[in-house]
Amino acid sequence: MKQRLARAIVGAGYRLPLVILLIAVVCFGLIGRTNINYDLTKYLSEDTMTKRALRVMEEEFGSAEQLRVMFADISPEQAGAYVDQMNDMPEVLLASCDAADTVTADGRTYTLVTVTLRDGDPAAAVLKLRAAFPEAGRYWVGGSAAAQLDLQKSVGTEMIGVTALAVVVVLGVLFFASHAWLEPAVLLIVFAVSIVINMGTNLIFPDVSFITFAVSAILQLALSIDYAIMLMHTYDAYLDGGDTAKEAMIKALAECFMRIASSAMTTVAGLMSLVFMSFTFGFDIGMVLSKGIVISMLCVFLMMPGVALMMEKPLRATRHRPVRLGGEHLGALILRISRPLAAVMVIAVLFGLYLNLNNSYSFTADDKTSGDTDYINDRFGVSSPLVILFPGGRDDADYDRQRELAGRLMGITRADGTAAVGDITAMVTTGSEALKYYTAQDVAELTGQSPAVISLFFMTQGFGTGVRADRLLDAAGSMMGGDETVAALREQLDMARTAFEGPNYSRMLVELEADAGDEDFEACMEAVLSAAEAVYGSDVYVTGAPMSAYDIAAAFSGDLRTVNLITLLAILLIVTVSFRAIKIPVLLVFVIEGAIWITMGFSELIGEPVFFISYLICLSIQMGATIDYGILMCDQYRSLRRAGLDREGAVKEAMKKALPTILTSGVIIVVAGYIIGRMCSIYYISSIGLLVSRGALVSVILTLTLLPALLLITDRGRDERDELQAVPHRAQGQG
Repeated sequence: MKQRLARAIVGAGYRLPLVILLIAVVCFGLIGRTNINYDLTKYLSEDTMTKRALRVMEEEFGSAEQLRVMFADISPEQAGAYVDQMNDMPEVLLASCDAADTVTADGRTYTLVTVTLRDGDPAAAVLKLRAAFPEAGRYWVGGSAAAQLDLQKSVGTEMIGVTALAVVVVLGVLFFASHAWLEPAVLLIVFAVSIVINMGTNLIFPDVSFITFAVSAILQLALSIDYAIMLMHTYDAYLDGGDTAKEAMIKALAECFMRIASSAMTTVAGLMSLVFMSFTFGFDIGMVLSKGIVISMLCVFLMMPGVALMMEKPLRATRHRPVRLGGEHLGALILRISRPLAAVMVIAVLFGLYLNLNNSYSFTADDKTSGDTDYINDRFGVSSPLVILFPGGRDDADYDRQRELAGRLMGITRADGTAAVGDITAMVTTGSEALKYYTAQDVAELTGQSPAVISLFFMTQGFGTGVRADRLLDAAGSMMGGDETVAALREQLDMARTAFEGPNYSRMLVELEADAGDEDFEACMEAVLSAAEAVYGSDVYVTGAPMSAYDIAAAFSGDLRTVNLITLLAILLIVTVSFRAIKIPVLLVFVIEGAIWITMGFSELIGEPVFFISYLICLSIQMGATIDYGILMCDQYRSLRRAGLDREGAVKEAMKKALPTILTSGVIIVVAGYIIGRMCSIYYISSIGLLVSRGALVSVILTLTLLPALLLITDRGRDERDELQAVPHRAQGQG
């Protein structure tokens, strides 16, 4: 069947590549229609506090977006004028600035205005604010919406250069490992088409995260390039044996079907474990990359034979001898030092496990860019706003509960004894003037009315000896409408009610002084939640960036166990089915886990917290890559042992055959990841690149050192060859 399928693909000639190319053209036009999501809170589970609070917020207020606008060297009068101008904007619900919002740094005086937006498009509000004060010269607009705009700009500009450099490096590696100078061109044509198809078909998803959009192309290329290398090297081997180009390709395809498919499925198994995360970012990147791996595999099967045959003459004309990598010499060295090498590597793995168990993780970006948000944070500190939603009401008892909550929050201290909560903005603070009590005499003095008339008005309204200002304003109507003081109070009241009181719930804006990366952050968040529940019981909701980080951290530990367990079981099952034996799966799982432990443990060794998204992506990719390399090495070794070679000869020859494929694929992942990590200023993306690069390097080293040593040590001789009678489902081609 494999021969018939291979003959049909080769017999189709240029028609299959042409059809796939037309599909790629259509998909290229669809890339721009893919929705890119920059809000990671969208991937939180629906039962988290953040998502429940956001639902209530949307129903009650429509928006919780806050911005910070910073001016340099302006007078208090100018600041007041800018605040008034912002409050007049239809997009702005409330703009405020007080004496505490001024700092002196680098020889300049900076003034900060805090802006709460109405429901609408926050990005549009940011753009409007950035153009609203030309007379102020250079000023800065920060906040989550502003940072998102800056992030979009960075992703759009930086990833083009990063991808271009990565492609140049991949070309260099492929030239180094090729049998013909034009081979890299064939490979890149196939993978450029597969990447475009994958990006275009992302339209089937409601949206794709900006992280997935930025890294999926490079990771797809790095993870699946060995499929094309495998087929091309096998094709070259048959050409060298005297077959015609078509017959060589038919034989190569038939031989590589199961090898490539098995390789792809092991990688997909590692990626698909992310789909089961409660933090559904895993579903996002797991599905996109898994789809990309399958598309790459199909393009290698269906497109690459036609492209290679169409370029047969140029390929023949540019053939050269491949670079000798000396795999047999490395095998001989490992043979001589197998036992001490295994002992050292096992100790390294166990030390990595110890470090990995003590790893610390980060759940927010810890980068510095040239964006306005970072510039403001450098002068006024990181803004960590929380929104607390609680049952509304306009009785004195309701406002007393608000005051009690504010008092409890202000009493929370950090580990160093400093206050955990800074500014609190609520009806009882911003709208405090509208909640004062006035006597008839006070109202008469404010309005210039006769005390007797005001007393009569109080009597008819049932106010008694005093009345709260908001009730007075609601009842006064036109009688005092012309008074400037009363008009100012009414404006303040209307603004405060709109900002803080919804149909069923009221809200309080709280500035948390603890950042998500601080050691006492979790304790501070728990104290805030406890204070809110102490006053309002379970009918209270909290949202904001700190709450999101807290929820993500809570979900991460469970997701980590899920991803590890599912990936481990999937790989164990695949290897067991492939080899139909017990020892090989156990050895491979130990090497795979060892590579992961060393990779992650190194972060603890250098005192660097691991960004949780980087960990999960690296975990799945490293498992897929290591199992790929490991199966290749074990497969070659066992095949050679069945062919009659002794242990020493089998190790040398297996290393010679496996080394080109392992090094080519490994170097591409290492270098591509390193380029992403060093060139990209976006922490979310750069941290993934560096960790993937480090993980691939560790995987290559352990596969080329620890695994051969373990194979030698655990090989019991002739009886060992009888353990496996069936040919494994997967074997790689000649290097």
